[in-house]
Order: sequence, then C-alpha cells, then structure tokens
Amino acid sequence: MIMESTVQTLCRLLAAWIHETALEVSETPDFEALFQTAGRHLLSAAACAALEKTGLIADCPPETAKRFREAKAKSIRKTILMDAERGKLLTALEEKGIWYASLKGAVINAVYPQYGTRQFADNDILFDAERWRDVRKYMRRNGYTAEGFRFGIHDVYYKQPLYNFEMHRKLFSVGSRSTFQFVYADYYGNVRERLIKDEDSRFGYHFSDEDFYIYFLAHACKHYYTDGTGLRTLLDVYLYRRARPELDTVYIGEELQKLELTEFENVCRSLGEKLFSSVPCLELTEKERDMLNWVESSGVYGIAAHHVQSGLRRLQGDEKPVTARTKMRYLFRWIFPEWNWYRVKAPFVYRHRWAVPFYWVYRLFRGVFVYGRRNFRVMGAVFTYHEK
Repeated sequence: MIMESTVQTLCRLLAAWIHETALEVSETPDFEALFQTAGRHLLSAAACAALEKTGLIADCPPETAKRFREAKAKSIRKTILMDAERGKLLTALEEKGIWYASLKGAVINAVYPQYGTRQFADNDILFDAERWRDVRKYMRRNGYTAEGFRFGIHDVYYKQPLYNFEMHRKLFSVGSRSTFQFVYADYYGNVRERLIKDEDSRFGYHFSDEDFYIYFLAHACKHYYTDGTGLRTLLDVYLYRRARPELDTVYIGEELQKLELTEFENVCRSLGEKLFSSVPCLELTEKERDMLNWVESSGVYGIAAHHVQSGLRRLQGDEKPVTARTKMRYLFRWIFPEWNWYRVKAPFVYRHRWAVPFYWVYRLFRGVFVYGRRNFRVMGAVFTYHEK
C-alpha cells in the first residue's frame, strides 16, 4: 500500500510525537502541503507540537512555521477559554439541579500528549431534556444566541468570539434515513441508565471508560457512513486505547455486537495502531486500505460528495452500480423526507399534518435563498456520481 506522501509524513510525525522518538526523513518534507493536510483534518496544532518535539520545525520555511505556531496557539487559547466557559455552565446546571454529562471532545482532550492540541469546533453536553427552558434562559442571559434551537437532537448555542455549545437532549436521532442509527437511538433511548454519578458533584454524570469508548465509536461510525470523517478520529481511537490499557474488552465486544459496530471498531483500531504506533506499519488489509482512503479524502467533518455517495449506496441496496432510478429516488427523499424525519427535524409538523404543504413551501424558499449554494453542490454530486 502506497499512501500519499504528505499523509504518510503526517502520520509518522504524529507517531514520533506520541512516543517521543526521533523522526528520520529521507528528504525535506513539503511543509506547506503538510500544513494544508493537517488543517483539513484538524491536526494543525498536533502537527506543530510534533514538529517542535522532533526539531523539524527548524527546517520549516518561516512563514509556514509561523502558521503552524499560530494554529497551535489558537487551539490552546480556545481550549482554555472553552474549559473555563464550560465550568461556568456546569456550575449553573448544578445550581439549577439539572443533571448533565460531558461528551466526546471534553473527554478525548485529556488523552492527547499536550494540553490544547486536540482541535475542536464545539463542546457537547448531554443534559436533562425536560429542563431545556432553564438551559435556554441561562444561555440567553449570558450572551448566547440559539442557532439551532429545538432542531434535531441538540440545541446549538453560540457566543462571540468562539464559544459554541451543543446541548444534547438525546444522543442519536430516530428520524435519520440511516438504518443503523435506529439501532443507536434504541440502544441509547434511556441513556441515563448507562451513566455513572460523579463523586465530586450533585448532578454530574459520566460514562464508564468502556461505555464512553462505545459511544465515541457509534458517533464516529455515524459520521463515517454519512459525510465521512478524518484522520483525527483514528488518532482519537488510538490515543484513547493507549491511555486506557485496562479496558474490559469482553464487555466492549458484547456491546459492539448489539450495535453492529464490531467490524468498524476492529478496522478503526487496527488501522490506528498501524499508523500511529512507535513502529508504523504500512502493510494494510483491504478493509484498512478502504477506510484510510475514505478517511484521508474526507477531512474531519466530511464532504457533501461523501454524504451523497453513502446515501446512494444505501438506497441502491445491492452491489450493482447506482442507477439513474436510484438517483431520482434519492433526490425525491431529499426534497420530500420520510415521515420519521419530521419527528426530529420539524416536531410541530409531525404533530400537525395539515402544516406539511406549508412546510414544503418554507423548505423550498430556504433551500434556494438560504442554503442554495450547498444544495446545488449536493444536486451536482448526485448527478455526477459514478462508480469507480
């Protein structure tokens, strides 16, 4: 297996950083390409820390080195500010008697070799869905605007210059077109039963190390099979497993089977070990190669083309090439969603069927004048998709 040289260099660089080993290079890396690739996967800060640790930053062109260092400084600053802001929010939840649990990045950050080097876009917190009004009142009083309020499974709050919280009322949606997410929604239907009470708070909860790993994989898998996910996910899995060597693998295996995640976890874990271990191995299996190709081309939050490709393949339902009929079915479902979609995305319409025609008009207007550029990209991706 021959990887793109920039991706290979990035993985070897991160491995040297993690294991504090020297990095031998046969030729000077293309630092600009390295910066662009790391940025697309939200790994600029980690790559900068690795360049500094290995001494390669000295060989980096001054302007590119400056951009690496700025990315790292920005990531550390954002982590400090978000940690402080999250602390204020959790204190408020405690005072109001609202149970909560920190998710994803807030936990994964701790397993990175250097504080603040895991870049992120937002902070995720699961909370008592019945208390959404109290949370909204607190957020508004503290300068936040609701950018995605009562839409989907979480409420999105944003405040300048960089504060962004996703307050989760649920972990997974039952209204998704992705069949496997129905399994996740059912598994986490009563998520509080899977949480453990924090010892140092009255209303704080957390997953066990094993259950957090399972949830993280389910979330990563959701992105992987919809829009795609980047190299950072593989690094997250590798670092988490490395930091938790005593995980109950028997329990994890049993739960992964229930979620139909066994194969995804096996490939994700083995690929991460081959890319980021102290002695990286590039002899990949076919499944590992497929995952790496998909991940490398996705970027950390995926791309529209990957979302379309995944949706078309699921809708086709067999190994045959995607047909024109399947493309038309995809577009029809995209424009006129199945009824379960409204349950999560438009609950008022779900409760009042008479509002459906009016909502279609609203969606059409918004789809053209608000999200027109994005939607035309999606339509273009559907019409131009072909099997390789």
